[in-house]
Formats: sequence, structure tokens, C-alpha cells
Amino acid sequence: MANNTKEALGEALKELLAVKPIDKITVKEIVEKCGVNRQTFYYHFNDVYDLMEWVFEQDANCNLPAEIDTSIAEGGWKECVRTYFQYLVKNKVMVLNIYDSQNRAYMLHYFQKRLRGCIQGYCEIVSRDMSISWADMEFVVEFYLSIVIGLIDRWLDNGMELPPSITVEKCRVVLEGSIEYLLNRFQIH
Repeated sequence: MANNTKEALGEALKELLAVKPIDKITVKEIVEKCGVNRQTFYYHFNDVYDLMEWVFEQDANCNLPAEIDTSIAEGGWKECVRTYFQYLVKNKVMVLNIYDSQNRAYMLHYFQKRLRGCIQGYCEIVSRDMSISWADMEFVVEFYLSIVIGLIDRWLDNGMELPPSITVEKCRVVLEGSIEYLLNRFQIH
């Protein structure tokens, strides 16, 4: 029953996020939409932002990769990035209503944490036969992670105005082969 209540509260929040920013949503609105009392809400969550984090993590955990699929290693990181852009487009209103709030940093940090696994996994696969220090590998991962998160941040900041295919395509063109190139540059000889 507890999971059903949490899911109902989450669905109510999603419905409200489709029409207004997270900063304008109240516990009262959420519980009225669900038909539960405030005590039930506070049994499960501390506040609206706590519920928002739970909803976001549940949704993202079901839809976004946290690591690279080794069966598609060649280009797997690009597929991860493409999946993130597709998720953002599909959930544009909800994402922008969270992004345009005081929780912008939370959302970007969450994407960064998940994308790290994709990029790091790809770097580990590519560098399998290379001699690269852990610090250099970490630098390469952090470098590319910053680029992708920066692009997502800028795209969201512009209200996702560019068509996602342009954003993903430009990202692909710029990054195509560059991870391999940079890892090669860091090889210990």
C-alpha cells in the first residue's frame, strides 16, 4: 500500500508539473489531487521537493542508462547521450518546470552522476589495451562529462529551443573519435 500511495503522490506531482513550476506547487494541491491527507504525505516525504526528487529518480531510473551497454560499446556512449536528449524532449514541460526552479542544480547533478557511468564505461572499453594512469582516465571522463552536461544545461536554459536532432548531431560531430584521440594522447610510453 505504501508504494501505491507514493506512486499516487508522484503521479499527482507529475500532473501538476505539466501545468506549473515546482516552486508553485503545494502539498495541499498534491494531497487534494490524490485524495489523501497531509499526514499521509508527510509520512512518505518531507516536502514537495523531496517528492520531486523521488519522482525524478524513479522516472529516470526506468528510462535513462547509468552505464554503457558493453554489447554496443562502439558508439555506446553516443547512444547514452542520445537517450538523455530523447528523455528530456519527451518530458520537456516537467523537466523545464524543475529546471526553472531552485532545484536546477539537483537535476543537473543527477544527470551528471548517471552520465558519468556511460562515459567512464566507454573510456574503459576504448583504453583496454592502452597504458593510461587512473588520474588521466579520470580527467578524460570529467572533461567529456563537463561538455555533455554543459550542452544539456545550455539547451535547457534556452528552453530547449534547438531541435534535439541538431543538438545531438552537433554533439556527435564534435565528439566523434575525440575520446579515443584524447585517451591515446594520455598513454604512458
